Amino acid sequence: MKVLLASQSERRRQLLKKIVPEFIIDAPCVEEILDERTPAEQIAMMNAERKAKNVASKHAGEDYTIIAADTIVVVNDKILGKPADKNTAYEYLKILSGSWHRVITGVCLMKVNENKMIIDFDTTFVKFRNLSDEQIKTFLEKETFHDKAGAYAVQELDDAFVEKIKGSYDNVVGLPVEKLKNLLNLLENLDITEIYDIALPNIWGIGKKNEKIIFIDHAVPGDTVWFYVAKDKGSFAYGVNCGIKKYSEFRVNPECPHFGRCGGCSFQNLNYKFQIELKKKYVIETLARIGKIKLENEIPVIESPLIFNYRNKMEYAFGSHNGKIVLGLRERQNPLKRYRGSVNNIEKCLIFSDIVEKLFPVSIRYVEENSFTPYNPFTKNGLVRHLVIRRGINTAEFMVIFVTKSGINRNIEKLAESMVGVVPEIKSFWWVENDQISDVVNYQQKHLIYGNQFIEETLFDYRFRIYPETFFQPNTKAAEKLYGVIVSMAQEVQPESVLGLFCGSGPIEILLSRISHNVTGVDNNPSNIVVAKENCDINNITNCVFHCISAEQFLKNVRDRQHKYDLLVVDPPRGGLTNKAMFHLLRVKIPKIIYVSCNVSTLARDLSILMDNGYQLKKFTAIDMFPHTGHIESCCLLEMK
Repeated sequence: MKVLLASQSERRRQLLKKIVPEFIIDAPCVEEILDERTPAEQIAMMNAERKAKNVASKHAGEDYTIIAADTIVVVNDKILGKPADKNTAYEYLKILSGSWHRVITGVCLMKVNENKMIIDFDTTFVKFRNLSDEQIKTFLEKETFHDKAGAYAVQELDDAFVEKIKGSYDNVVGLPVEKLKNLLNLLENLDITEIYDIALPNIWGIGKKNEKIIFIDHAVPGDTVWFYVAKDKGSFAYGVNCGIKKYSEFRVNPECPHFGRCGGCSFQNLNYKFQIELKKKYVIETLARIGKIKLENEIPVIESPLIFNYRNKMEYAFGSHNGKIVLGLRERQNPLKRYRGSVNNIEKCLIFSDIVEKLFPVSIRYVEENSFTPYNPFTKNGLVRHLVIRRGINTAEFMVIFVTKSGINRNIEKLAESMVGVVPEIKSFWWVENDQISDVVNYQQKHLIYGNQFIEETLFDYRFRIYPETFFQPNTKAAEKLYGVIVSMAQEVQPESVLGLFCGSGPIEILLSRISHNVTGVDNNPSNIVVAKENCDINNITNCVFHCISAEQFLKNVRDRQHKYDLLVVDPPRGGLTNKAMFHLLRVKIPKIIYVSCNVSTLARDLSILMDNGYQLKKFTAIDMFPHTGHIESCCLLEMK
């Protein structure tokens, strides 16, 4: 193995000699990043990767294994970088005095000519004794602090400074030798596979090793990737992507700078047409696997009219890194990592709106100025929880919802005023107090701070009011396509009387009021029913009625009263129909059903039950409501035989 150390550090040279007798040195020329709103471990690994890539660019095609590292010191959620001067070094050592701190070294190994790369980190915990001013000043007189993270090199200190070390001593010096030895062995023995599929709705590419299914992160169909197995589950395993030997023809450069780490989009690196093909395949295979439903004809998939700036609602979470407030989305759950609910800081959101770039700095500044702490779903501590933003795509109206735990009312009017100052299109600002333990946005107590109670959106020539908790399809333009499909299916039925279950704020029922004499909407959320009735009033709809009751109870009542409906429209949550709802639905025997679903798995289950009990699947259409994700909306028409 020909090894190249990407470092000019004498400490790292001496440490590497413990396991690699011969190597060459080529120091990188990059400025280290110290973004305090990024987790410390990520900073160390990103800097190590940047160093490795910088040196690799000078040795393209050469048979070198490049080793790069970056070490940072973290104490009390504060990153201590390399001090700029003696005063800063003194401050650092005063902070370290008498306390535990973490020494984190990010390591990047790169095989230049094969495009292999492994990135990892090691952490050592160090406790300093209580240091006197005289001790610190005497140490600083040596002038050895300049290029040292935290202003010290542990090998230059004695027991008068260091009380305890937990973990690798070499890591504190600057290179975790034992971990590096294992990583070098791993790099030399990587497996390789071609990715032939992807596990929707998740983001794991699927390859094989000795006929065993291997799920590999950040891999897409058509890639040929280097990997190692990190978790073997017997019948399948999870692998870590260590570089792409051959790139898929379906890859594109993601437009968002946060792609891959923000916790949101999963497929911005895939051609949109190919995303549609993957989703179509997923729908067909899921219907066959779970529901034993084989579609005779290839299903149509309606593409989203917008693939960026398409969402009309986003729920962003507050978090913190290194003592700095961040706003973004929580990390995606990963079977190879312990889930900590960490929030990934973002500065823009391409699937929502550029309003993020204006409102996030205002929100963060307000939270920091008031010394608020973000809510942690694991410790249950913290005050500020979410920033929810809603907008009317067709009306250009915005609503902001600031969600906290109760009792923090510190001039929230000032926050609203600041936001309206940078985004005049904000028509409504709410403060919501939520003391529930779970991390979901719950509208326990709402306070209107500024503007109207609602914003409006238009669909076709109808107006709809949106309040903080109102359910509304998250992609307005794709919702218009979906509702067009529903109306088209209903027109074939020509119903006299329509029943809509899980009606939300009533858009489907209002649209169907044009083609049916009587339309009934049912939802168990009182606020949805209030808004549905209000939407009828502002659109002069007189043949719709809405009831606040569970779908199960309403269906039971319909069966008992022998009321006749020609058409049933169901748009349930992701869990689909409950057993009780299905039982009563089958007893009612409504001749035609339009089933709308955002979860293909539960849809397949429910369709199988319906088809086993006398219904035929007549039409099936999928609508891509969620570009750059693994999710898709479905709409189908069933008729009683």
